[in-house]
Amino acid sequence: MSEFFDQFFFDKAPIYSIIIEDDGRVAYAYLLKNGDIVSDVWLYNQLEAPINSEWKKSDMPFLNPQKFLQDVSILPILDLNEVNIKWINSEFNKLLFADIYIREKFIARLKEGLKPGWSAIVKLDGPLAKIM
Repeated sequence: MSEFFDQFFFDKAPIYSIIIEDDGRVAYAYLLKNGDIVSDVWLYNQLEAPINSEWKKSDMPFLNPQKFLQDVSILPILDLNEVNIKWINSEFNKLLFADIYIREKFIARLKEGLKPGWSAIVKLDGPLAKIM
């Protein structure tokens, strides 16, 4: 299992950044504003998706259960160059949302105040991601 961690800053408004973290089990993205998490979304499981989850704190970060997932698998991020963040902003550089691409495939969208964010690879809204 591979691990990945990096932070990406919005150059037009550097108070915003995204942290992508893959602990070797599961990957998440976190939108930060002034260092505080204002949105988050599940990106992919590295381990087999559980049939159910008991949502125990000791299991954090949570794997997304099978019932929420499309039949799509995402290979773990191995290199910074595999990730692209598309920052969508207003004419006054207010961040509207941020799209996350892994190996040029759209995976997720984060928006300030939305927890969880949207995922392109879930089939049901759940506690870790909403349908895109």
